[in-house]
Amino acid sequence: MDLNGWIGRCSSLRETLVKKEGEINKYLLANFSGTSQQKDIEKRTSLIGDYCRVKINVKAFDEKEMQKIGKSAVNFANYQEVSNALRNEFDMPQWAHMKLMNRPLKEFTNAFIWQLKGCNIHCPWCYVDDVNKNGEKGNGEFFSIPEVVDLFQEERKKQILYTIRPSGGEPTLAVEQWLEILEEIKMRGLEKKVYVQGDTNLTTGHFLDFMEETGMIEKNFLEKISKFENFGVLCSFKGTDTESFLKAIGMTKRDGFPNMAFKFLEEERWYTFSKFVKAGLDVYPFIYDANPETIKQFMREGAERFGNGFYLKTRIFGLKLYGPEKDRFARIGRNAEGEQRRLDDNFKKSYEIMNTLIQDELGIPYGEIPRTGINLKVKD
Repeated sequence: MDLNGWIGRCSSLRETLVKKEGEINKYLLANFSGTSQQKDIEKRTSLIGDYCRVKINVKAFDEKEMQKIGKSAVNFANYQEVSNALRNEFDMPQWAHMKLMNRPLKEFTNAFIWQLKGCNIHCPWCYVDDVNKNGEKGNGEFFSIPEVVDLFQEERKKQILYTIRPSGGEPTLAVEQWLEILEEIKMRGLEKKVYVQGDTNLTTGHFLDFMEETGMIEKNFLEKISKFENFGVLCSFKGTDTESFLKAIGMTKRDGFPNMAFKFLEEERWYTFSKFVKAGLDVYPFIYDANPETIKQFMREGAERFGNGFYLKTRIFGLKLYGPEKDRFARIGRNAEGEQRRLDDNFKKSYEIMNTLIQDELGIPYGEIPRTGINLKVKD
């Protein structure tokens, strides 16, 4: 496998995920019903017509979660309380709140989600059932963006919702959905009321170039998206060195060792991230499954490429194994409990290193300031 082969792989997968009906794009979405993921979802929220759901991004804002541990609903009085609550959780609600500023922060915790039914990598700890990212129509259905937004608006009548998250799979295999959802929201007069959070595994930069060059998408497509203030994208860096990266994306041999035929993807993720930064997108880098021994080197490389803002805008995130991951590990004979202990131990060590590193480099505690408003630039 080389970069050209990878572009071909992405292109073939895309063909199963996007179809035209006249001038309308329709996207193959995953059906949650009957999957291991459904069981995890419905512990807190119900499905919306099998193909959409609501995700609680921050448990500290969730009244049901607070009731479980005997506390009343949380009302934060100042930023420091909010910062502490978000320190070990996703901070996506903060992005939306600081961009739109029209509602209390805790009202942004819930996100309306659908999942594109295809992915180009095979992360062993992915929370999506394998059947829901295989790019095949079985257990999936095609929807247009207006149809999805109709479902969103119906759900908004029932509960507080200010965030839409087109997830996956790998959403940039059908990147048009980002611009379509932003334009649809604007057309419905919701641009100042609804935030769109994109996701990417950072493996499609050259594929996006290929789509532009062949006319599959218009030139300067990402730059057009960057004009919308109500958009940000979670950029997932997986692993912090060649070995941890290839293992984290599932590119391993049968003996469990990294498949070095996919080593080129390690640079591809930097290229993809750089493409987003150059386009002016509001990027939010996360590191999953970091290697404590190499996270410091990884962060310094990021700062060399994008400036010291990379230290402030990058977060590490712990991983918890849910139903789909446990089923996946059982099929290949790996112990899920042992894997969870490894993930927890690596996260704890990496978190401590990040605290020390950023304090030493910038004199600012890790996670102390909000990431929204920190702009990265590609250094020459």
